[in-house]
Amino acid sequence: MNTHINHHLALRRGARTLLACTALALAAGCAATGPATRQPAPAAAAAAAPAWSVTAQAVDLPAGVYQGAYSARSQRLYVASATGRPPVKESRLLAIDPAGPRVVGSIVPAPQASRTDGQVQAVYGLTVDDARSQIWTTNTRSGSVAVYRQSDLSLVKQFPDDVTPHARDVLVDAGHDRAYVSSPASNVIHVFDSATLQPLPGITLTGAGEAPKPMSLALDAGHQRLYAVSLNTAEVFVIDTATGRQIARHTVPGAQGASGIAVDVQAQRIYVTAQKSGNLTVLDARDGRVLQQLPTGAGALNVAFDPVHRLAYVANRGAGTVTVVDEHGAIQAQVDTGSAPNHITLDPQGNAWVLVKKSKNDPRGDRLVRIEAHR
Repeated sequence: MNTHINHHLALRRGARTLLACTALALAAGCAATGPATRQPAPAAAAAAAPAWSVTAQAVDLPAGVYQGAYSARSQRLYVASATGRPPVKESRLLAIDPAGPRVVGSIVPAPQASRTDGQVQAVYGLTVDDARSQIWTTNTRSGSVAVYRQSDLSLVKQFPDDVTPHARDVLVDAGHDRAYVSSPASNVIHVFDSATLQPLPGITLTGAGEAPKPMSLALDAGHQRLYAVSLNTAEVFVIDTATGRQIARHTVPGAQGASGIAVDVQAQRIYVTAQKSGNLTVLDARDGRVLQQLPTGAGALNVAFDPVHRLAYVANRGAGTVTVVDEHGAIQAQVDTGSAPNHITLDPQGNAWVLVKKSKNDPRGDRLVRIEAHR
């Protein structure tokens, strides 16, 4: 359990990224050192030379990683993993010390009580509630949600099956004691009281045409705004967290299969990624005006915005890369993560932690890639 990551060389600005790897406890094998950061294609690059360079480290994790969340309170990274199709019997909730990084805790979710085939309440999405030192997870296969303690990963509450059909993302707004869960199987954002752990009336999203299918969520707690992006209608929905009502809807032209969303609370910008069109769209959060759109790579699934360095990170699942974009929309790097980068979370220092799923015939998955930006 005390295995540490290998030292890596600092590379000059604009140079390639080195993937240094080592095996973690609970992981099998080691991720091979891969090609470094690839330079942006001329059509997507800004006129000026990149102002940022990045370095990356990769470590192996148990199979089936999906999402991660960083807790500033416990200084731990929590990761959800699940493998296979129903009945899903292999799933883990992991606690990782980022200083190693190394796995310091792991539990297998309890069996799903409503089934007799051994399926567990497999965890897929997750977020942290640092106000209560808890972790919220989505149990997508059972349409449920669960809450765990950060300290020892013990179960606090397992909600009933089908409380949230095909539960995907979960976010906690500690200021309003609310947990929000997206459901692409419906047009509803499901709501829970994070203090009493009780379900509340959901928020029905109303679009321009067919019923939206909400995917990723983003929270701007300071402005009391929750954002959701719709997979099928390429729309961003704005919810007032003080009233729990939808107050605006923005279309995202040119986005096909919109799935990822992040918000720059300082500049009031919304970042949206789309899988089928493989691009990133930047919107003005105040009026939905499109500020920029640029290609990032095949299967642009998720995006995270780092307020420390003011960089956006896009996980291009089909391309096996993470695109780093500055606040002006200039591509700074393309990090070759290999396989299928699935989700990105950030720590308070602005480091990006990328969960990379194993794809077919890829001996390097599953893994955690830490990306650090340098001037």
